[in-house]
Amino acid sequence: MSSKFNFKELMKERHSCRDFQSKEIPEKTLKEIVKIALDSPSWCNSQPWNIYIVSGKPLEEIRKEWISKYQKNIKGYSDIPPVHRTEFTERGQKNMAEDSKNYEKLTNDPGLKIFIEKSMKCFNAPAVAYLTLHKGHSKWSCYDLGGFGMALMLAAKDYGVDSIVAYDLAKYPDVLRKIVKIPDNEDICVGIALGYEKDSIINKFRAKKNTIDEVCHFVK
Repeated sequence: MSSKFNFKELMKERHSCRDFQSKEIPEKTLKEIVKIALDSPSWCNSQPWNIYIVSGKPLEEIRKEWISKYQKNIKGYSDIPPVHRTEFTERGQKNMAEDSKNYEKLTNDPGLKIFIEKSMKCFNAPAVAYLTLHKGHSKWSCYDLGGFGMALMLAAKDYGVDSIVAYDLAKYPDVLRKIVKIPDNEDICVGIALGYEKDSIINKFRAKKNTIDEVCHFVK
């Protein structure tokens, strides 16, 4: 398959899809996407990642469990604890606040109700990739896993497959271990929903990115 985009276009076209069609992704396509991501660099070539791609009946079971826990107001208890917004830098908090404001303006959705509804259904994705590391992993392995996850999403987009990486997809690890059979000695770090974007107002949202002058420092 020839590339659909050049790299600059690929970076621009990849975005967080928050509502997917029910259309399934061919297993051959998923395998090709993972094969590309496996060329990601890692500390001393440690390649610390494992990936579990869930679809079909097991994913529907996860979705039912997610909906049940949301309806019971059960807070997440992920293997990698989330960080409160106030623990981010001033710039990070400003970006988050602007994102929420712009999202609400676009969708006319005060309180992010649409987003919450979609996230509790795993964004209706036909497949979710769970990325794990062995417990006791180093911070370098977390860095490596982030690079692997980005490579996976870019490769997916090159195959016409949309994605979103989200804490919400991995917030109940005991459910995932039960259904997906992920070993206890692996941390379930994050989930990446994969599929084909649905024509929905929520998918028209685009996060504003920092400019080069805001983040890049040239030292001569």
